Amino acid sequence: MLSEARPTKVGKWTDAALRVLRERYLTRRDGEVVETPEEMCWRVAQSIAAGEARYGRSPAAEHEIATAFYDMMVEGEFLPNSPTLMNAGKGNGLQYSACYVLPVGDSMEEIFDSVKAAAIIHKSGGGTGFAFSRLRPKDDLVASTGGRASGPVSFLRVFNSATEAVKQGGTRRGANRVILRVDHPDILEFIDCQLDGGITNFNISVAATDAFMEALEKGTEYDLINPHTGAVVTTLSAQQVFERIVRAAWRTGDPGMVFLDRINASPANPTPAIGSIEATNPCVTGEARIATDRGLLRIDRLASGYAAGGVAVQVDQRLLPSRLLVWEGTHDVPISSYVNGCLPITRAFPTGERETVTVRTHAGFELVCTPDHRFMTERGWVSAGDLKVGADRVLIQSDPGSFAADPALPFEVASEFRGRNGRAYRHALPTAWTGDLGVVLGWLVGDGWLRAGDRNCRVGFSFGPHDVDMLERIKPVLDGWYGQAVRAVERERGVMRLSYHGKFFVDFFLALGVRPEAAAKKAVPTSLFTAPREAVVGFLRALFTADGTVRDNPKSNSSWIALTSKSRELLCGVQRLLLHLGIKSQIFDRSRPARKGLFEYASSTGLRSYSSDGVLYELGIFGKSREVFRTEVGFLNAKQGRLTNVRFRGFYAQKFSDLVEAVEPSGVRPVYDLTEPQSHSMIANGFVVHQCGEQPLLPNEACNLGSLNVARFARRGESGEMSVDWDEMERVVRLAVRFLDDVIEMNPYPLPEIDATVKANRRIGLGIMGWADLLFLLGIPYDSQEAIALGDRLMAFVKEKSHDQSSKLAEERGPFPNWSRSIYTTVRPMRNSTVTTIAPTGTISMIAGCSSGVEPIFALAFEHRVKQSDGERVLTFVNETFEAIAREQGWFSDALMAEIAKRGTLHGIPGVPPEAERVFRTAHEIVFEWHVRHQAAFQRYTDNGVSKTINLPNEATEGDVARAYRLAWELGCLGITVFRDGCKGEQVLNVGVGKKDKAAEAALAGGAVVIKPRPHSLQGATYRTETPIGTAFITVNNTPENEPFEVFLQVGKGGSDIMAVAEALGRLISLTLRMPSPLSAQRRLEEVISQLSRIGGAQPIGFGPTKILSLPDAMARTLAEHIGQVKPAPALPVHAADKRPVGDLCKECGQATFIYEEGCKKCLSW
Repeated sequence: MLSEARPTKVGKWTDAALRVLRERYLTRRDGEVVETPEEMCWRVAQSIAAGEARYGRSPAAEHEIATAFYDMMVEGEFLPNSPTLMNAGKGNGLQYSACYVLPVGDSMEEIFDSVKAAAIIHKSGGGTGFAFSRLRPKDDLVASTGGRASGPVSFLRVFNSATEAVKQGGTRRGANRVILRVDHPDILEFIDCQLDGGITNFNISVAATDAFMEALEKGTEYDLINPHTGAVVTTLSAQQVFERIVRAAWRTGDPGMVFLDRINASPANPTPAIGSIEATNPCVTGEARIATDRGLLRIDRLASGYAAGGVAVQVDQRLLPSRLLVWEGTHDVPISSYVNGCLPITRAFPTGERETVTVRTHAGFELVCTPDHRFMTERGWVSAGDLKVGADRVLIQSDPGSFAADPALPFEVASEFRGRNGRAYRHALPTAWTGDLGVVLGWLVGDGWLRAGDRNCRVGFSFGPHDVDMLERIKPVLDGWYGQAVRAVERERGVMRLSYHGKFFVDFFLALGVRPEAAAKKAVPTSLFTAPREAVVGFLRALFTADGTVRDNPKSNSSWIALTSKSRELLCGVQRLLLHLGIKSQIFDRSRPARKGLFEYASSTGLRSYSSDGVLYELGIFGKSREVFRTEVGFLNAKQGRLTNVRFRGFYAQKFSDLVEAVEPSGVRPVYDLTEPQSHSMIANGFVVHQCGEQPLLPNEACNLGSLNVARFARRGESGEMSVDWDEMERVVRLAVRFLDDVIEMNPYPLPEIDATVKANRRIGLGIMGWADLLFLLGIPYDSQEAIALGDRLMAFVKEKSHDQSSKLAEERGPFPNWSRSIYTTVRPMRNSTVTTIAPTGTISMIAGCSSGVEPIFALAFEHRVKQSDGERVLTFVNETFEAIAREQGWFSDALMAEIAKRGTLHGIPGVPPEAERVFRTAHEIVFEWHVRHQAAFQRYTDNGVSKTINLPNEATEGDVARAYRLAWELGCLGITVFRDGCKGEQVLNVGVGKKDKAAEAALAGGAVVIKPRPHSLQGATYRTETPIGTAFITVNNTPENEPFEVFLQVGKGGSDIMAVAEALGRLISLTLRMPSPLSAQRRLEEVISQLSRIGGAQPIGFGPTKILSLPDAMARTLAEHIGQVKPAPALPVHAADKRPVGDLCKECGQATFIYEEGCKKCLSW
């Protein structure tokens, strides 16, 4: 550790920050805090900067970097995750990472090894995530013992109990998340496992596959698969399973949903070739041509040239989502990224070597891919290995594609050449694509030849007796390029030949991709697949003019176009170019037995007899495609006239699908894939196919997290307007990436296998916090398209600069060890396999004095009551950014802040400017669609996940939860967690109604008194009333004699302390009413009202006679209304904006400000 004195810069810490730091972060000795916040920052900075020495940094340079680390933490510009702040530099052996992924195998030994590993991680200060999808289903036979398996949910309870017993380093209890695939046979039990409240230490999520989501959209069933055997066990209705997920989430906040295949296809798994791949791994071979906005690019070229995006792929319109839209505040509009039928990719990458198959259709389309690569068929997505030969029809590209806009040739063209003899040669070769260049290439491939590799290298062209017009058209073009006129030579049968000698002239055509091969090995020049449309059309016109014809078929009363060749490869290339122009064609094998002596022809060396090996293929264009060919391509000679005046002029419409003719093994080959995150599809060799997926996180992997406080980069310009200081943000981003990479070096990982995996992949996660504060400073409402656009721009900036810094660290320190097997291997060396993550920032955002993550502010102000020796003191805490702006704009007052603290919102408070009311909106005032759209905007530029809670008001319906889940899927989120204010309470209420209290039914002391039994059914009324701790639902049931008999009170969340108190209150009142007494039930209830009425609390609400002092006071008021003691309060319209934020009771401060945000719990009073 460095020994230099701490830098002099001091931080500005809020009271809440100091309270959190003293309680949880600052070093203690004998129970007393012995460290200041600045000393903590210096402790951490020194410890992490010590990693620089491992790369040859001098002590002076190390101190300089430690100072820079210190400054950005003290300034509140960046903070690492809590374990780093708590443990770095203390020498306590506790690790610095927040989250770990642990494998859970299917044997008893593996399961309890994971329990042990989790306990060790929790003890050292980390949280854990588990995938239970490998566990065999409940009651599955265990061959080794002859017994039956317990199933994932049973073991989930074991894990829950184990983590309950472990306190993290004396400061934090372990956070856990478990995921189960939606196609696991025990999925229904898993979905419901939180309903009984027995699993308290886990959040759960359902891993939804693309197959499940597609079945949901179509209203069909999907397969449940035994992970132990791979066999389909049964099927379930996707809609019914989704409704069950929604119902459970509405009641308890769990399960969330993660979109497994989408995660698999994202940068969250940058090393798909490493480790155990649990999900499918569908891919295509490198020569597959993908329809893009730049033509038909080979996928291996995409992986090498566009690994991180930068190109758009064509999407078949039959696959587009029903809502490919962006929210504009009140309505949806088409997204701007969908241009000319294309959507942008986010990455393209190699995925290793795999067993492959060749899929071939009746029309001759071919694609080599892995057996699990999915094709869109007329019955939906089907894996290549499951295609039914002779039955399945696969979809092929149905719309014309895009061509390159840049006319420049793909190589530099010289005009002067110097031979080995020193002689200078001058040509006027074209430097850009033109229609003439396309025509020349077409004729060269059709009726020409290329000779290379010796002194007699030549480019030659032949013209038959009917091709004089083509000779006259092409010769001047070639002569101009060659630099001099070449004489046409007449041969036997009236054939004319042009021959251009010269290595440099030949090299030009070789560079364009023309093969110096015989007819049977000819192919479309490779450069043409990415040439402009004009050149492609020119090539096809000349090729069809040379070797094509128009044919009439009296048997079918149809006319069609034919192109013949000895090379099937050539016709396959032509077929792909035609399809990209919207023309469907079919390839026929017209081969026949070999023949000799067909005719003789005169060569320069004398007569030769011509023989045929009988190999011949023919490409045919029929139906409507014939007419499209006539108008879009056509012939260059008299054949065009014949095409215009065909004998059979009618034509039929064509379906852009084709019958599967063969699926054949093709051996082990290198394979590739790409990610287009909106439709999750591409067009490969004309086929409409899906994308691939691998396991999103490797077992035993951890991520080192840290967050930028983006509010710190708001600056006021000379004009007085606030804006983002992008230069300063870039500086801190780069420094933060260095910091997080150094954490990997200095982190004492709890298990050796974790140490090895982490250092092999060096995963870091730089995220943001203070987003709501930044929007406040800029005057932008959270629920606006302007906020979405800024979030998109900001996260794109963070990703660009952080990835660039990781690349620079790779130059300095070397790439992460698994880089050569990662998605970045064809792009550039990277120091870290992932760089960006938006993680929960609950307590570190409090330390930084900013809002959490990308969440809206939960409350603008709240009250905190402090007990003192001389009584109680009420403190009003106000969001600092909000208070500063209110003071600056001149409408701040203590009375106004106190009123805001009571309401939690600006809505309806006199004296608040309308613009402020529009900008300063809290989480529950913002409709859930905006929450989801913010998550989607940040996800687009985040390597890993975005931690965000979609907060819903208490009155939200199951339909709202369903719409939030569906919207997250449509907008490209990797997952979603919802939390309805007051959720879980419904389940507790139902249990209370349905079960008798056995203790209450037992005989009282003395044995003479028995509680009245509850009848099977009772009638009553449920009252909704606002209380200082949230909306309460109070049910009073009466006997048939109209006497009050029982009371139920619901407020807060099931399993929360508030709900426990509320349930206790209801039970005690009910017990009072059901006990024998000389007093009537109504008289007893009046006594209860008298005892509860006017009990004061910390945060009363309302004014005058309707003022509610506390939850007991609200109960008294409602009971009095039920028995007619008071008149009902006037029913006022309830708006989300009028409702104050509701939290649970905080165990530390006792306030009802313990909330759920970013997937974590935090107290607003800290």
